[in-house]
Amino acid sequence: MGIALLFISVLLFAYCMIFIESSPAKHMWVTGSVLLLAVVSVTLILNDTNHFGMKQISKAQEQKLTSSVKSVGPEKLLYKKLGNGQEKIYYYRTKNDKSKKMKKTDPMTTKVRVKRSSANKLKVVKNYWVYKNGWTKVFFAGGQPNHQFIDQHDTFLIDSDWQLVETKK
Repeated sequence: MGIALLFISVLLFAYCMIFIESSPAKHMWVTGSVLLLAVVSVTLILNDTNHFGMKQISKAQEQKLTSSVKSVGPEKLLYKKLGNGQEKIYYYRTKNDKSKKMKKTDPMTTKVRVKRSSANKLKVVKNYWVYKNGWTKVFFAGGQPNHQFIDQHDTFLIDSDWQLVETKK
């Protein structure tokens, strides 16, 4: 709807400038169409750059952790250092996961923390941009997608018996 209003305001401006003779009515119509053009343009630009008309929501999920490696002894959480060692990829398994493959964290979109706790859980918090209401969703249709992923925060809550083991593969 915002793009349609933008198009209509340009057509209205062109029509007024070409077909209406100079009079106070022409000046009023030209001013109105330019103001409409400016307001719609600014709101569309703000939506694109600052997510105007949107709000952040978070979805949290907790999963029970199991050892990354099936072995005798203490349970292990594997990680691999990237670059200078500041970024790490963690390899993990969850109890309710049907596949036997290990999952891994994505250092580009996920912030990871490891905390010592007796819980042995993975807490995943995903953040999204969503439209504030139906009107903004209709007005900015064709702009930012609804339910746009922002980032993810993974917190590994592991017991003090667990070992953090660096892997090379």
